[in-house]
Amino acid sequence: MIGTSVGALAALLPMGSRTLSTSSSHMARKWKYHSSRDLVPPPKSHNEVMPERPRLPIMTKSPTMWASGASRPPKGTKELWRLMGEERVHTELTLGQFGIVALAGGMLRHKHFEVMRMALGRHCDANKNKTFAMYRVDAPYKPITDHGTGKRMGGGKGNIDEYGTPVRAGRVVVEVGGAKEWAEVRPWLAVVARQLPFHAIAVTAEMLHKLKEEEQRLVAANQNPYTFEWMVRNNILNCQTMLSDYDKRWFGKFCYKDRETNLKWQRVLGGYTRANGQNN
Repeated sequence: MIGTSVGALAALLPMGSRTLSTSSSHMARKWKYHSSRDLVPPPKSHNEVMPERPRLPIMTKSPTMWASGASRPPKGTKELWRLMGEERVHTELTLGQFGIVALAGGMLRHKHFEVMRMALGRHCDANKNKTFAMYRVDAPYKPITDHGTGKRMGGGKGNIDEYGTPVRAGRVVVEVGGAKEWAEVRPWLAVVARQLPFHAIAVTAEMLHKLKEEEQRLVAANQNPYTFEWMVRNNILNCQTMLSDYDKRWFGKFCYKDRETNLKWQRVLGGYTRANGQNN
């Protein structure tokens, strides 16, 4: 049996079974390229040079100009206009990779900066993961006053409790770069986006570019000339008397409330999935 050849063993096998083959026969086969089977190398990243500190820095709870205590910081008003409308400056990803974009206006407090720093710091490393992160928003500077719990009404304006950073819809909050792919970054970047005080989404530079292209295409292909902006500018039915000054300036673009039914979101991202407890 030891001296039996491969052909003799194949003759002993039942019909329909797989024939025996040796390594020499496998090596003799000519390799053929299959585009659907062979692996494709990942795209090369443009941000392979790691900074000195890949993790997010610790933000101060109060502005440094008031830290000495030499002068009393002003309290100011709420200034809710800083949260209204769409962001027109910081809307692009400077690194050209991944980031978190705000979908509505809100106020970032010091605890939210700590949430982003702790969550992203687990995945940002210059040696193993080769990923780094950077803030795209300012440190907390807007004073937020509070009377505290269990206090009687009155007594004037409360003392400064903490500071915050106002953010408008469309503002890039944080960016992530390095030698990572979108499939690796998306799970933990989406978790951080759900923990912010306003609705946000994890996106790539390509997704933002396609969203803006689709919005411009929809505006150019629109055959209905009677838009909300046109009616407000021409004061149709005396509508300016019933609208606020912010409607006359932003024309209803306070946040992406229509992102679930908007054609721009459906065709580019396949719709917008709401998080648990999200109402808009």
